[in-house]
Amino acid sequence: MDLVAIVWLVLMVVFLIAEAATVTLVSLWFAAGALAALIAYFLGAAVWLQVLLFLAVSALLLTALRPLVRKFVTPRLQR
Repeated sequence: MDLVAIVWLVLMVVFLIAEAATVTLVSLWFAAGALAALIAYFLGAAVWLQVLLFLAVSALLLTALRPLVRKFVTPRLQR
């Protein structure tokens, strides 16, 4: 395994650990971006494309899914 793959794998694990420790629904999307970049690496993509995929997937998931997930995860007070 190449150093680039190890970096993506380590980043993914770090983001997942950070998400488990904080439960803020922010790090999870970056872990998904790192997974997309790792898959791109195994498919033979250039490093610049891997970085672009990481940024694009992370930003897309963060902006699109975080509000939706928070809506279902946030506890509601009932009277």
